[in-house]
Amino acid sequence: MSTVQLTTDQMKATVVAYAAAHTAGDIDAIAAIFAEDAVVADPVDQPAFVGRAAVREFFAGTHEFAESLELVVTGPIRAVDHFAAAPLRAITSMGGAKFAVDIIDVFTFNDEGLVTEMKAYWTATDIAQID
Repeated sequence: MSTVQLTTDQMKATVVAYAAAHTAGDIDAIAAIFAEDAVVADPVDQPAFVGRAAVREFFAGTHEFAESLELVVTGPIRAVDHFAAAPLRAITSMGGAKFAVDIIDVFTFNDEGLVTEMKAYWTATDIAQID
């Protein structure tokens, strides 16, 4: 068992770093916040990606699909114990059009501060075309 106490500030900083890495298109930085055995369900009602390599491949594919992708924290991040929830907005450009989707991501952390599970709450009906 780890003697290091995971803090809410650490979890919040990880969520901010996750969003910044997406905006920067830094797939390695995105993958680095996840534990080796992490599980990502994005969106939550779809089959999960299991393991850091699968998570990395999923996010790489997401970035390849869009011409640009910006991920913005849009409100307060709530963190307690080994859990954090964050309101996010993904803004993408595809085929000359711009789209946004508001998402709630829920993260579970291990004692080392790595994400062991991430669930993204959104659906296709949440996607809106923007200017």
